[in-house]
Amino acid sequence: MCETGGMGRPSPWTVMDLTAAERALLTGIRQWFRTGTAGAMASMRIGLNIAGVPNTALLPLFALLGAFSVANAARPDVCAPSCTRVSADEAAMLDALAAIQGGDGDTAAQLFDRWLPVMALSLATDALRELAGILDAARIHLPRRRPARLVSFALAAE
Repeated sequence: MCETGGMGRPSPWTVMDLTAAERALLTGIRQWFRTGTAGAMASMRIGLNIAGVPNTALLPLFALLGAFSVANAARPDVCAPSCTRVSADEAAMLDALAAIQGGDGDTAAQLFDRWLPVMALSLATDALRELAGILDAARIHLPRRRPARLVSFALAAE
């Protein structure tokens, strides 16, 4: 459970199970959902730099996260930046990026489809592709963690 409470479905992973790049991306995502682009930019830049992620990743990452600002977008379950657990939604977001890197754009779109309306989904998948290209060029490859199975099992139980 997240130290701050309010965590929905947990994944089997903790933050320490993640690679340095995944931790930096997850922390950035958490900060963005807490404070928005302006509040998260400086700390996101520092975190990504420490993990070896190029600064050019910020723009597509902000575009991806900005897709959640549109009307009718659902909010994924995102923990506080200090939480040691990874929620199922956070794992799905990281897996979507790993799926794009692996050439599986359909899975990435399916993972984001539960939160975003069609136009925002299109923006998000384009941003995911751009971010994946930047990570590929930096030789950073995210592992597939397959949270889609966790999500479908959790939905079947409801």
